[in-house]
Amino acid sequence: MPKGHPHNVNMSSSAADIRSALLGRGDLAQPFVTYLGPDGRVELSGASIANASSKIANALALEFDLEPGDRVGLHLPWHWQRVAWLIGIWSAGLIVVPGGGEECDLLVAGPKEAEGLPGSVQVVSMHPLGMPLDATAMAQLSPGLDDVTLAVRAQPDQQVMVDDHADQVALDDLTQRQLLERARSFASGHAHIRRMGIRQGDSQWWLPALWPLVTEGSIVMADPSAPDFGSEPVDATV
Repeated sequence: MPKGHPHNVNMSSSAADIRSALLGRGDLAQPFVTYLGPDGRVELSGASIANASSKIANALALEFDLEPGDRVGLHLPWHWQRVAWLIGIWSAGLIVVPGGGEECDLLVAGPKEAEGLPGSVQVVSMHPLGMPLDATAMAQLSPGLDDVTLAVRAQPDQQVMVDDHADQVALDDLTQRQLLERARSFASGHAHIRRMGIRQGDSQWWLPALWPLVTEGSIVMADPSAPDFGSEPVDATV
């Protein structure tokens, strides 16, 4: 690795858009995100996240007719699904609006977060393995709320409509290029950290999805029910 670069930063990739940064990871079989929640521990590899985000990007473009530059209001709780959906939304060239409402072209929410949101809302199951909502959970959804899981699972494993979205606005008026630069800057201040523990926080919207993209490391997301990360090994926490 070139002298002066921290050992955790993936300097081999010059990708400026988020999808390319994901596919440019050295080994997609390595862990990308570990989620510790009330239903136990779930670990997803880079390959699993690439597959999930491709399906999400396909659904957004093909099922919901969204185009680059459209806005997705995201109301997902602290869960590995947030990582998959962030990367999927950005892979389609769309803008993430945390907590967005009627100004957005589509609203995506967890089952609990969906209640009271305006218009038609696509609900993401919080099943630990990404399975659709069961019959009981479906019966509890209010009119206008739809389980998006089946639409996503039906999509091709590879992204169909691919483009370079490096200069497309992604979050908080920052382009994908700028978000990746911010993530690399953050990683450069945490040299030698390969496994980062991240606690729930509104200021960390981008970090769980982008940390593994700019490093060869992974993240551990701790639900409030596991605030100390349990016995999960982490090199540092934020």
